[in-house]
Amino acid sequence: MLKTKVKVGNITNLSEARYCAGMGVDFLSFPAATVDTKTFQEITGWVAGPKFIIETDSIEKNEYEADYFEHTIDSLEKFSHGKNVFVSLRINEWFEKKVKLLPLKEKIIGIDLHINSIRDSEKIIEQIAKEFDVFINNPLPSDLEFILELPVTGISLNGNAESRPGLKEYPLSEILESLEID
Repeated sequence: MLKTKVKVGNITNLSEARYCAGMGVDFLSFPAATVDTKTFQEITGWVAGPKFIIETDSIEKNEYEADYFEHTIDSLEKFSHGKNVFVSLRINEWFEKKVKLLPLKEKIIGIDLHINSIRDSEKIIEQIAKEFDVFINNPLPSDLEFILELPVTGISLNGNAESRPGLKEYPLSEILESLEID
């Protein structure tokens, strides 16, 4: 059990998917550009617990049988998915893009928010969190306690590739382990 919801993106291998699921993450996100449908089905067939997301700006149909999609804000309007979309957004885009985001609010289940400095962005994060579930992208371990006090839904981390099957470093393990409930 973790102290907050966690989404891990860029999952490309079974080892990382199983590790994250075992740690109790809520969402595993797979890049469609790297993970084909067969590999996606093989990996997700071995993993239980998390919901699955496909990161893409080009797939309309759910050929992956994923629970959700993740799009950039600029590609969101061209898709007709139901209420099942994460949106990747840079914090400096909020004021310009919120005009596009707010009318699509019913489709969006979460904002994967990319931030340069968490402490300088608190007011904007609070503003976005009034409208959407916010996941802070790749926080520094030193910022976790501060983030847990913000009105955000969770955090978003990124996986990395195996150097060869079964041989892998887990740089996100420090953050996941620090989020474990004793």
